[in-house]
Amino acid sequence: MTHRDLTPYDTGDRLEPQLWPTGEADTFGRVDFDDDESRTVATAYIAREGSAYVLHVVNPSDALTVASDHGRVLALDEDSMSGIEELLSMAARGRADFEHQASYGDYTAEDRAEADRRWVLAQAAAETLRTHTTR
Repeated sequence: MTHRDLTPYDTGDRLEPQLWPTGEADTFGRVDFDDDESRTVATAYIAREGSAYVLHVVNPSDALTVASDHGRVLALDEDSMSGIEELLSMAARGRADFEHQASYGDYTAEDRAEADRRWVLAQAAAETLRTHTTR
């Protein structure tokens, strides 16, 4: 095979899909993605859950980032999820401290309005994180 005949699978630029044989209901639609050394990097399948379709990635061998037309989704381990929960908790405590200090009149109306605007943005981001890191 010449260099020009090499496929993205041969060069390792793309993982080669290997469809699971069908048999038991749980095997339908599962696909192993193998690297150029025939090592399974991850197994994936898509299933309907309620009114949505959910991409399941099983046993990824390496850190995995999922890219979609709407951006990127980062797969998080338990430690990262705990870190996010702590970060959100710290933000809430910081906001409570700000509210306490503001009750003494330490901030101008403009400062307070800007802080409120930023808090709305932070709350929206926090809600997104909570929605996507539910255990």
